[in-house]
Amino acid sequence: MKKTKISFVVFLISMLLLVSAFAATSYKLFVDSKQVDSVRILEYNKSIYFALSDFFRYKGYAVSYDSKSKKVSARKSKDTYEFYIERTYYYYNKTRKTLSGKVLLKNGKSYILAKDISSIFGYYYQEDRARKIVKLTAKKAVVSSSQKSSSNKKNSSSKILTSRGDLQRAVSQSIYLSDLKYSIENNKFTLLIITSASATYKDYVLSNPDRIVVDILNTIDNLQNNTIQIGKSGILRIRHALNKTSTGEPFARVVIDYDATLVKNYKISKADNQIKVEIDLPEVIENKTNIDSSNINLSGNNQESQQNNYEAKSSVYMVQKINITSADSFSVVQMDIVPTVVSDIYRADESFVVLNLKGAQFNLDNGSLFQVNDGIIDYYVLSNIDSNNAQVVFSTKANVFVMNRFDSKLEVVFANQYANIKLYNTNGLVISSPFVYDINYTYDTANNIIRIVSKNPVAISDDVYNLKGTIISSVYSVYQDDGCTVTIAVNPDYVASINKSEKNIIIGFSQKPKQQKKLKIFIDPGHGGSDPGAIYTKIVNGKKITYNEKDFNLDISLRLRDKLKSLGYDVYMSRETDKFVDLYDRTKMANSLNADLFISIHNNAINNPQTRGTMVLYKEKNLNGFISDKQFAQVVLDYIVKNVGTQNKGIVERPNLVVLKTSNMPAVLVEVAFGTNQDDLNLLLSDSFKDAVAKAIADAVELIRTNYRR
Repeated sequence: MKKTKISFVVFLISMLLLVSAFAATSYKLFVDSKQVDSVRILEYNKSIYFALSDFFRYKGYAVSYDSKSKKVSARKSKDTYEFYIERTYYYYNKTRKTLSGKVLLKNGKSYILAKDISSIFGYYYQEDRARKIVKLTAKKAVVSSSQKSSSNKKNSSSKILTSRGDLQRAVSQSIYLSDLKYSIENNKFTLLIITSASATYKDYVLSNPDRIVVDILNTIDNLQNNTIQIGKSGILRIRHALNKTSTGEPFARVVIDYDATLVKNYKISKADNQIKVEIDLPEVIENKTNIDSSNINLSGNNQESQQNNYEAKSSVYMVQKINITSADSFSVVQMDIVPTVVSDIYRADESFVVLNLKGAQFNLDNGSLFQVNDGIIDYYVLSNIDSNNAQVVFSTKANVFVMNRFDSKLEVVFANQYANIKLYNTNGLVISSPFVYDINYTYDTANNIIRIVSKNPVAISDDVYNLKGTIISSVYSVYQDDGCTVTIAVNPDYVASINKSEKNIIIGFSQKPKQQKKLKIFIDPGHGGSDPGAIYTKIVNGKKITYNEKDFNLDISLRLRDKLKSLGYDVYMSRETDKFVDLYDRTKMANSLNADLFISIHNNAINNPQTRGTMVLYKEKNLNGFISDKQFAQVVLDYIVKNVGTQNKGIVERPNLVVLKTSNMPAVLVEVAFGTNQDDLNLLLSDSFKDAVAKAIADAVELIRTNYRR
């Protein structure tokens, strides 16, 4: 009983935790100022989600769910949307697009971030968590009255503030970031963010690196010099840049980088067109603006401080120079370092990537700001944070950046995309990437499928799809938590060759040799039944033994039949047992079957017992077929003589032989050996010889199939 109670309590707690993590909310949804009650809303991990099917049905779409592929489909008229559970992408009319968060499945219902819905349908998004309200407003309906009413207000400044410049704005419908002013006094850092009109903002704190972020909504940042270096009392720098939301609205982002070991709290307030950020500082310093902290002795013991600084500097590595190599699609940053330097890299926001170096300093004799402007990196700023830490801030919107450490070198690669697959030489593909070494592939030759495996995204260029339907039957990419897999299904008529180098992976395609249709072969074992053919004799232990040609003919023919069938040919015979078949009936059967080749198997006889070897007879009928009778005879003779070793008695035209002149296809009559010669007779009595002859003729047929076209 106790165990039952404990189990029930554990179950109840688990359910409560689950419900709290993904809780139904009492949020109200307003679309263009009208309340919508038909869309369920959930709050999960501090984000707002809409029930996917509810919202699309509200918009007039028919919605279906495929549990096998975990796909939610919404269709209306010519528009089709496809979403996948646990994926951060969707398809609109077969075009792949990106979501800012995964589509979730909860209690049999799919949910999508409300912000993604606003992006898909082109709404402005607003949420009021205090009042539990979500508003979606069509973009064309938004007019900012506050912008108009406050456009004529003037900025004010204090004498103690450091000014970034006073920019006058004449456009009343846009809000601009007008100025940034900061001061350090009375153990407090103050930053004034001044806009051309009253603006809405959001503020939050991020770590690694530690920074305070202030996003001023619907505001344009046209200020110059995107970084203000401070480096005093835990305030490292101020950064600002123009950004855009996922729906295309501009916002200005102001970032304050700080040292979390010195700075603990901040507060933010707003009055009219000024946003004030105040940060308590740990040390009492002289009331100055733009002071040089190197002139201040914070320890009270100048001699000891100098000694400590000397020891710290002597243990760090001095980076003399940064080299940047620019290519069409990426830029490579390189610098010499030592193994004791600890490095890490991160994206601070949409415009900046920060590289930290612990145990290093930069030589700033040649300056700290360097312009690049190669299409990937705009510029970079070097700074020595303290005596043991240095930092590089790269102004770049590259989608990908990867840091590599070598023995005495550090390398950072910036690129707009990790890898790209595009058309190569009209009928091939090339995978280009600065990180080719990190891309692998497999080629399943049995199913003719190539898989490209990468830890990072691989973009498929539009021109790749030009091969679809001809060389490749399909190409698609699948993104999962462990990376990206691009699958290329190759047309069965083609074969791929893949070559990986340090710079790229090239996939070539060549057409497979067309598989010739297996020929229909008619085998005619000569004589049979009451017609023994030639009769051969041999003395064995003083006794005369006779052998009938018909038996050797049938034995070799049956062996030939089995070998041709094993190669996939359709094989027919005039007889498979010892029976009589009229000569005209033999070709009548072959003609009615529409056979491709006619092979009559015989053995020879002559009064001269010294004559031996192989002869092939034919009659040239000029059928305009895929091979002439004479060519057929020559190929068969050559294969037997070469592979079996019989003497070559040549090919002989015999126009009056019934099976040769009445057949409607290329025909030969093979005289395998002379039974009237004792050596040839002994060969005919050998199973290995007869088997070798059958194989040689079968190989001749294979040569004809592959080299002569029907």
